[in-house]
Amino acid sequence: MKIGPVGHDVNVEQQRSIQKQVKNGALEGMRKQVEREIQQAQQEAQENRSVKSEELQKLLEELKRKFDMLSKYLKIEIDTELEIPVAKIIEKDTNRVIRQIPPDYLLDLMKRIDQMLGILLQKEV
Repeated sequence: MKIGPVGHDVNVEQQRSIQKQVKNGALEGMRKQVEREIQQAQQEAQENRSVKSEELQKLLEELKRKFDMLSKYLKIEIDTELEIPVAKIIEKDTNRVIRQIPPDYLLDLMKRIDQMLGILLQKEV
């Protein structure tokens, strides 16, 4: 099938083939550019991680030194049900919890909310 004004023989299939080639070339160029950007972002993230890791180690050492002076220590646990960190400041001599973040009452509340959401989702399905 030929389309076009008199004197122009343009085959629709040829036109589609040309459009595909142009489109594929453009897509290939975009794909390569995206891959380069991803590689660059990964390299930057790796560099930032090493810097942050070093800074974190320094901060932890400083915290430990300060807690030692106060005869207290910091304990960080992961709550098994909620899968969130729980930080506790504990007195060394008596093993008494001085401060906990988040407090127990908030942990209990969060667990109850999770249970209620589970019940609601089960009933809707």
